[in-house]
Amino acid sequence: MPPDRFAALYPRGLDRMRVAWDHLHIPGPPADYALTRTEVEHPDPQRRFARRTIQEILCDADRLSLIDKASPHSLFDLMVSETSDPPKATPCAVESVTGGVLWRTGLAFVHFVSDPDVIRRFDLDDGELHLALNCDPNTHDRESVQAAKQFHLHLLYWSGETLKPLERAGRFGAVADVRLRRQAIDPLAFLGAQLIHASLAGFDLGVPGARLAMPDERLTIRGDRPLGCLIELPGWQVLGDPAFEDLIRRLHLRLESLAADLLEVFTGQRRAPSPWHRHALRPPADIRRGLAALPVSARIRSGLRELSLALRDLPLSTARRLARTDARHRMDLMTLNQPCYALNLHAPERNRPGATLEDAALVHLTIQPKLFSGIGGAGLLGLGAVPSVRILRGEGRSSVESWHRRGRFQRAFAESNQRLQGDNPDIRFGPLKRFVDPSTGWA
Repeated sequence: MPPDRFAALYPRGLDRMRVAWDHLHIPGPPADYALTRTEVEHPDPQRRFARRTIQEILCDADRLSLIDKASPHSLFDLMVSETSDPPKATPCAVESVTGGVLWRTGLAFVHFVSDPDVIRRFDLDDGELHLALNCDPNTHDRESVQAAKQFHLHLLYWSGETLKPLERAGRFGAVADVRLRRQAIDPLAFLGAQLIHASLAGFDLGVPGARLAMPDERLTIRGDRPLGCLIELPGWQVLGDPAFEDLIRRLHLRLESLAADLLEVFTGQRRAPSPWHRHALRPPADIRRGLAALPVSARIRSGLRELSLALRDLPLSTARRLARTDARHRMDLMTLNQPCYALNLHAPERNRPGATLEDAALVHLTIQPKLFSGIGGAGLLGLGAVPSVRILRGEGRSSVESWHRRGRFQRAFAESNQRLQGDNPDIRFGPLKRFVDPSTGWA
């Protein structure tokens, strides 16, 4: 295996960081629930998700849907997604009302899995939760962190029993596969966090009690802090505040501007290239001058210089070959288009009756920029005090019985969510469906 030319971008001591990239194996759905060709290819998301739509929520000019995922990240998960056509891919593409409903649905999920009766009924004790949002509006060729370009949020929960394999987590330095290392710890994982932190200097978070944390690679490597740029929130209740929806919207605009500035330094262009193309790199001297003009620290500038030395132009002939080859090669050789990031919300405590997740006094909001890694924030996250856990999906098939149990969990959550948000005059809940069987889906 060739050496990783991006190795200079990784911090010293990273080899000691615990990773679990082959530990959490999540089965796929029963055979009769597998995606049909229409569900894979139809341009209208309402047609694609028809068999998996649990409930629709009409929000002003947008439409949100609670969806049973075709390839789950856990037995206890679902997705809330904007399902208008054409797709609206970013936090800024939807109305503020819609974004507010999406984040309050995430808050409702935290409340739901913290209910002692729900914990007992579904054996959720000692589990962990993530709310994961991926944003990659401009990558329309290679595999992306946001495969479906709709603005959506993953609602994810793993029971303590499911998390037990993480006790056998290994170390980054023990992984010999350079491609896997680059996919799981993106070259921008640490440098990108520093860049985003620097770009937020003087940025008003607008959420009382929220704090932008200083990057600390040693704490991340030890597992005391998640990967990415970290914003500390004073509990889950902030998700119900309109100021939080506004924060996510403004963060996206800042990331969009930062991405355009960097693209201009490296290529002289500010807009994303067309599919199966990448802008040519500027001459090294021009890149050096562009980096010198950026308002960043010497350390960040040095990191960007290392990045410029590691990047290569992508000839059109190579891009055409990549379009016909397997995903592994595309993801190794072809960058994602910017801005591209995973945003995760996670409380580091375990969920137990008497000390549930909704009681957490601190919630981590992390932003992980992506350059090569096509694994989104729902499939690559921190769990069980392991900073980097890869969720291996589609490992065998769930039984019909376990899928019915999953359906009961999802429907009970939908009922709880409607009770919490149903008095909002700006939205309207559609009929709540029931999981019939794998062939029929939700009806």
